[in-house]
Amino acid sequence: MTMKKNLLLIVFCALALVSCGNKNANEKAARDVAFQEQCNRTIETCQKLGDAVSNLSPSSSAEDIYEVQKLTDELAFNYDASSLEPAQLARAKEVDKMIADAKVSIAQKIDLTVKQGYWYMVNQPEQLLTERVEYPMYLERGEKLFVEIKTEKPTDVRIYNVNSHQLLRSYTGKAYVKDSLDISFTSVYVVEINPRIRQYASIELTYHPNNIERVRAPKQVVSKQVEGEKGDFRVQTVKGIKMKNLFEEPRKFTLRGQLKAAFSGSYRAIVAVQVPTGATDILYSLRISTNEPDRASDGKFHDNMETSYKRIKMLGLPVYESHSGRGIIATLLGENQPLREEDAYINMYVFYNAAQAKKFQDGADPAKLAYNVDYSTMGTQSCNGRIPSKGYKTIYLGFLNERMRYNNYVWLEAVSAVQNTEYFKTEYIVK
Repeated sequence: MTMKKNLLLIVFCALALVSCGNKNANEKAARDVAFQEQCNRTIETCQKLGDAVSNLSPSSSAEDIYEVQKLTDELAFNYDASSLEPAQLARAKEVDKMIADAKVSIAQKIDLTVKQGYWYMVNQPEQLLTERVEYPMYLERGEKLFVEIKTEKPTDVRIYNVNSHQLLRSYTGKAYVKDSLDISFTSVYVVEINPRIRQYASIELTYHPNNIERVRAPKQVVSKQVEGEKGDFRVQTVKGIKMKNLFEEPRKFTLRGQLKAAFSGSYRAIVAVQVPTGATDILYSLRISTNEPDRASDGKFHDNMETSYKRIKMLGLPVYESHSGRGIIATLLGENQPLREEDAYINMYVFYNAAQAKKFQDGADPAKLAYNVDYSTMGTQSCNGRIPSKGYKTIYLGFLNERMRYNNYVWLEAVSAVQNTEYFKTEYIVK
């Protein structure tokens, strides 16, 4: 019985060994097949990439080039060398070399395609030009810039290297400019167009970049206007204004109600404003109240005007306008209006003659006096205003309270505006 059991055990072990051997053989065969399939897929991918690269040309889109680049970057053959037989390892190394060669070849093809392509930096086929415009761009050494500008009428075009402050090309009075520029130094470059008159233009600025990364993630140039000095590179001169405070503190006075003025005080007042040399305008702030206490804002007119002016001229170059209601003066006055009280109002008269102002102060009927109708105001509430002052040394402001019972309290502030030449330049930041 024991001998029979031993025989059965030997037979069972033999069958188990045969089964195990068959299983190992099957697993090995499966691994061999998987390895071969992986080789075939990798080789097929290399071939497809080769076909895609062969179709690239300087006119290919950035998306097509990016796709080839992406597939190339992802191309890899992953294996465990310790698990491969010598023949398989040799085959794997062949595939590795094929991938490495393909990546080198594809990189060269992409590099050549990018360098030969015309990549837009500016493409404006119908640009209306009303004033001088500029197009800043970042270019690297070895790249090439192409300029093609068509205009309706003769215009002026200039190309600058911003970093070296050099004028590289100049085209004066041309309606068509087509040229190229080899970039010798990495820098910010500016193409400037002065249209002379209002006209349409077609503007194309392209370049040959050094590599695909320059197309994939181009550097942007941000420009901003800053104050400059005479003689600065590409400095612009504009007509601005310089303001001077005419009163050390607000001129405060009380206009009594006409019934009260019969007993004390006066319902009239005259303020003489001295006009500085060169001043073209007097800008004033008039706050009228039925309450006597001062406000925190009193005395801040000059400072507020200066703050507004600095902000405006940084947003857009200021242009001085000599006409009422236009230009930067109107904007400044509009931004700094005093608070109004509905029950507080007076008349203000503008006199250019001292004798007429004296008569007003002595009680003469304003209707019989020579005051400036254009800049005098009747029944005015708190307000800002502008009085042309060119040619006068003194301007007299007459104030009258028409109300019978109620007092009005007046705070007058004034600044002179002198036409001033200001200088601005452009700063460029590469991002």
